[in-house]
Amino acid sequence: AVVSTQSTGAIWALNAGGGSHRSVDGVMYKSDFAEMPGIVSDHGVTHVPLLARVHPQDRILYQTERYHHDDFGYDIPISKSGNYVLNLKFSEVYFRSSNQKVFDIKMNNQPVIVGLDIFNKVGFGTAHDEYVPFKVEENALLIGDYKLSFSGVLRVEFVKTPYDNPKVNALVLYEGTMNEVPKLPALQTEDDEIVQEDIIQEDPAQPEMHKERHIPEPPQQKKVSRPKKANPYDDQSAQYWPIIISIGVFLPTVILLYSRQKAS
Repeated sequence: AVVSTQSTGAIWALNAGGGSHRSVDGVMYKSDFAEMPGIVSDHGVTHVPLLARVHPQDRILYQTERYHHDDFGYDIPISKSGNYVLNLKFSEVYFRSSNQKVFDIKMNNQPVIVGLDIFNKVGFGTAHDEYVPFKVEENALLIGDYKLSFSGVLRVEFVKTPYDNPKVNALVLYEGTMNEVPKLPALQTEDDEIVQEDIIQEDPAQPEMHKERHIPEPPQQKKVSRPKKANPYDDQSAQYWPIIISIGVFLPTVILLYSRQKAS
């Protein structure tokens, strides 16, 4: 076991399937290469280098793991009475859908987490923590409403179900209550983003933020008014009027002259 600084409250920590590591909050994790049931893996190191929801310095705690084709577990010594919180760290770095890896977790043979589906909780390549608060009182282990006999060793077991193999990425035991334990940042979901967009759209102080952008149309050429030209072909009869008038004047004159000549 490794004891960290009092400011963190962590009294035991292990980086499952990986080497020793000091976290950003000062917890010193011991390495996990012991000869014990299970298979150590660093699959997440090479396949999910930008694991989400955790400080870059602490990604390694969620990239290495121990898994097994059967049940397996760890023994954690506890020497005094008090309040404790077991922090179990996980990430899904292999499966990309729900109901592929599902397993249970027990403490001293008492189920504390049933049907854990990491992908269903947070998706692929994202840090996820589970917390189990409990209390030790002399020879008793109190977990929720359950009171179990206790001999100084907390047995944490990862239990196989029909859905693939159980696993764990890291474990930390804190002395204290849930309020004193460091937590991961809140998980950002698509629903959160949609709600935020709705809030922005309804904010009266920001009326211009989400208006549709329109591409301006090219300017139209202005039409200049001009006198309308007469179309010489609009009325074909107009061109004969001068001839008709001339005939109308000339013919009576000829008749009059002829009548006078005949009378003389």
